[in-house]
Amino acid sequence: MLHSRSFTSRPWVIAVAGLIVTAGITAPFFFVTELAEQLAIAAGLAVAVAVGSWLLARRLDRRGRQLVDAKWQLVDSERKYRDLTDGLPLVTWVYEAGDRNETRLVAPQIEETLGYPREQWDGELLERVLHPDDRDRVLGEISRAAEKGVPFESEYRVLSRNGEVVWLQEHAKVVSDAKGEPLFGQSFLVDIGERKRAEDECDRSVAAERAAAAETASRQGRLDLLRQIAVVAASANYKAAIERVAELVVRDFGDWCLIDLAEEGSPLKRLAVARAEPHKTDGAPQQEPDEAVRSVVASGKSQIVPALGQRSNGKEPGSFIGGINPSSVICVPLRARERSIGAITVARTARGETYGADDLALVEDIAGRIAIAVDRARLYAEVEQRADAARVLAHVADGILLLDRSGIVRLWNPAAEGITAIRAPDIVGRPAADAIHGWQESVDTIPIAATPDPGHPEVVIPVETERGERWIAIAGVQFFGGTVYAFRDLTDVRRLEELKASFIATASHELRTPLAAVYGAAQTLLRHDFALDEGGRDRFVSLIADESERLGRIVNEILLASQLDAGRLDLEAEPFDASELVERVVEATRAYAPPGVHVEGKVPDDLPLVEADRDKVRQVLVNLVENAIKYSPDGGRVEVGVEPNEENVVFHVQDEGLGIPSDEQSMVFEKFYRVDPHMTRGVGGTGLGLYICNELVSRMGGHIWLESKPGEGSTFLFELPAAPSIAATRPAELGTRSENVGS
Repeated sequence: MLHSRSFTSRPWVIAVAGLIVTAGITAPFFFVTELAEQLAIAAGLAVAVAVGSWLLARRLDRRGRQLVDAKWQLVDSERKYRDLTDGLPLVTWVYEAGDRNETRLVAPQIEETLGYPREQWDGELLERVLHPDDRDRVLGEISRAAEKGVPFESEYRVLSRNGEVVWLQEHAKVVSDAKGEPLFGQSFLVDIGERKRAEDECDRSVAAERAAAAETASRQGRLDLLRQIAVVAASANYKAAIERVAELVVRDFGDWCLIDLAEEGSPLKRLAVARAEPHKTDGAPQQEPDEAVRSVVASGKSQIVPALGQRSNGKEPGSFIGGINPSSVICVPLRARERSIGAITVARTARGETYGADDLALVEDIAGRIAIAVDRARLYAEVEQRADAARVLAHVADGILLLDRSGIVRLWNPAAEGITAIRAPDIVGRPAADAIHGWQESVDTIPIAATPDPGHPEVVIPVETERGERWIAIAGVQFFGGTVYAFRDLTDVRRLEELKASFIATASHELRTPLAAVYGAAQTLLRHDFALDEGGRDRFVSLIADESERLGRIVNEILLASQLDAGRLDLEAEPFDASELVERVVEATRAYAPPGVHVEGKVPDDLPLVEADRDKVRQVLVNLVENAIKYSPDGGRVEVGVEPNEENVVFHVQDEGLGIPSDEQSMVFEKFYRVDPHMTRGVGGTGLGLYICNELVSRMGGHIWLESKPGEGSTFLFELPAAPSIAATRPAELGTRSENVGS
């Protein structure tokens, strides 16, 4: 409030002044007129002047009051504007119209966002801290917007005072008065770093999904190749089968495929040579096996050039295939009945494309199938040459069943016993329909050939045994005395394929759910016909960030499982404080534990140090705690603890959740296995978490087990070796702790 009043705000002063002026004007009349006239003139003038002075004073007083009120309104408006801008979640910057270097006002959030004092902020400072990759673009956009007289809007990076990169979104325009004259420039600077990080994480997740899809397609192609090779290898004419196998290999897997075989009592001979399309390769291999191939057959050990994890291991790939210039080679021995009978060599000629561990495993699988096919075909030949078929067939890896024309079992070899758990005395001499459960229903589906022609197909049928259902691949050949059937146990292969199919379906479901959430939230944020307040936008951005993190965890589990299978995971062993690790895991888990779940730690004093890979132990603990929370849908207490046990240290994670049935406890650490595969209890997952925990603990020299009762929760425990110095305890500066780390 103003405490002083101007001269014009006092009407009586102006009236007195008017009377004085009147007196001065009327004085001359007193000398030229009569007294009565003098008095009349003076009185009239005095009244007129007094009235006029009073009216003038009142007018001036009202105007002065209006000016004071206008000043206070301006001050109040400026105060409200500052309060408003200081409370916004962005930086408000006001500057002279046309000159961003003349700052009028900048909100205090500039110090929190970029670290620069408000007094230093102007257009010149902004130009200096612009990211070098964005500077020319942003300055050009500002210049063009100023020339056209349109608002400026852009996203760019700046360097904060501590050197960090901050993403900003700027909305700028010139504010004009009612006549269109520019008053000042105004910019709003919004920190969009979280959004950019979410977008980057989303992009990485999409790339990981695409890579996983490509890997799945590649593995499916390899499974198809193996199935085709299995069909071809079933032929008794193994020489024709080997040539066909070589052609299949170069169709999708290599540029060259060579198969060398040693007949009984004969040296190694090149039996099959296959190449890809002529324009893909140059030169031709030698007619005789190379010395490097002979050494592989002699040693019985596979060779890959360059070696795994290396660009070159000192051996030239050309030493395996003389006459061409391959970039990478795999040479695997063909082994049957613990002896080498030949080798398969696969080569690539394209520069930069080298074979890896998965490729080596595939070629070893193909080599095993070829060796079995060769061995089986040779044994079939021996059956035709010798009358004592039982002695010969006793060495066949496949099960052999010989039926006479009446359907009576005349031969049942040891391999058949091992596959079906049916002893020869219990089946020989009996009808197959009586001795083999389900034989009568399946026999009509088995292909029977008059001769062992190449490419004779097999069928896969189930057989009930004392050990449960077994799946066998079987084919038959008819001869004058009856029919001989050869079959192989595919139960484990079929189970693996089912697990893989289940995993693909599960992983697809696990990936689809967060992807749908991310996509839906992003689409909502992009809609222009749907207004969202700041809280709504924050919720959608948080949803995108959470679901992106969930995608990252799923992909990381898949990648880690792949590394474990390929043996590419390096572990370090160094002493560390297990108590501190448990504390950190408990503290971190509490941050995201759902309501109703209470995570507690239990750590004793004088705990020895643990000799293992600290990061991997932490990963095991985090996996087990997350598993405990996931299988506690109704909430409860989750305890994470550690205690000494002789020369080892035992960690445990205990929950009060659903528990695990006793008949499933032995399988929970298997790859892809889930206690609740159909998610009837709302529990999802890829089935890789406990498999990863088991593999990591085993490779660190420990073991893992569980104790559980359905409906009463579960306790997962794993044991790791203590550091060599048993007396080593936690650092003294940690002080004495209570029994429980926290509640």
